[in-house]
Amino acid sequence: MKIIFICTKSITFNTFLYQQAEYFIKKGLQVEVACADIKYLNFKKNLKHKIDFPNKIVDLLNLIRYIKIFIQINKLVKKNISAIFYLHTPVASHLFRLFTFFYKLKIIYFVHGFRFATQSPSIKNFFFKIIEKILSLKTDIFITINNYDYNYIKSNSTKRFLYYKVNGVGLNLPSNHFNEKIKNKKKIKKILVISAYKKEKGYLDILKVAQILKHKKIKINCYGYGSFKNFKVLKIKNAIHNISFKKFDVNLIKKIKNFDILLHLSKREGLPVAVMEALSQGLPVICYNIRGNNDLIKDKFNGYFVSSFKDVYSKILYLNLEEDVFNQMRFNAFRSIDKSFSKKKINLNIYKIIKNYLKNFK
Repeated sequence: MKIIFICTKSITFNTFLYQQAEYFIKKGLQVEVACADIKYLNFKKNLKHKIDFPNKIVDLLNLIRYIKIFIQINKLVKKNISAIFYLHTPVASHLFRLFTFFYKLKIIYFVHGFRFATQSPSIKNFFFKIIEKILSLKTDIFITINNYDYNYIKSNSTKRFLYYKVNGVGLNLPSNHFNEKIKNKKKIKKILVISAYKKEKGYLDILKVAQILKHKKIKINCYGYGSFKNFKVLKIKNAIHNISFKKFDVNLIKKIKNFDILLHLSKREGLPVAVMEALSQGLPVICYNIRGNNDLIKDKFNGYFVSSFKDVYSKILYLNLEEDVFNQMRFNAFRSIDKSFSKKKINLNIYKIIKNYLKNFK
């Protein structure tokens, strides 16, 4: 059986899905990948398909672009009519299901986060919710990664589709990970941020936190994909010297334990890998109480929820004054991640879902 991963950009596949694809291949599935920028895919040349999914807002208004995408998707489908189409990312999943609406296909949607799942209702959210309701008619399986999305699908379930929940895309946890011990620390000196360089990831708030902390000898190191040019300009303009912006480091997991806490002020999440990785290395997390974060963080146990960037300073000050509380929180953070978060376990669970689906499909 062939399974075709479909996502908007290669970065999603390379960062989160490559090992899952390799696992499926070992289990006997034929794997191919379709996305907009196939030249950047870490995958075999003859198993890639280019679909020019829009990457920028201006592309969303380009009618010719949609015609091209329609032709590319239909060409792919006609050549692989019996394959499983494994959808990732909202743009790719919406356009693929929309442009194949009248085909009878095997479609699995791995939901990294429904676009309409935000704190405040809006016309935009309502629109996305209606769109997803219609497109669910062309979806056989939803795989969700947080409680909000799972409960939404469960409350809107029909006989048309099945639904499951897994703990995200998984972490590479070594076999001896759970035998490790967390060493005590005295104070918070180095704060870690891992997020793509986008406004919705909270960087404007993070800069404000850095401004508040700049006289406390506490450094904030940021790692992420994309351009940090605009944020660096603000840093220089406001003379904030205790924050640095760096490109994402593939070896970052080895460096995480050198930091003291993770600051994660993102406004929207699915199930944040950065938070899971930080917890797995014993870093408490300071974040907003939003979907995904509240699946992983228990307030005052393995981190803190804040309602504003202004609250971050008081949390850090308290942990610096209460060493025992800080180290207990570090221990709790480490113990928050169990084997159900490992890539090996999640890949196995998803493979079982696919295998069971194929059995029932026949």
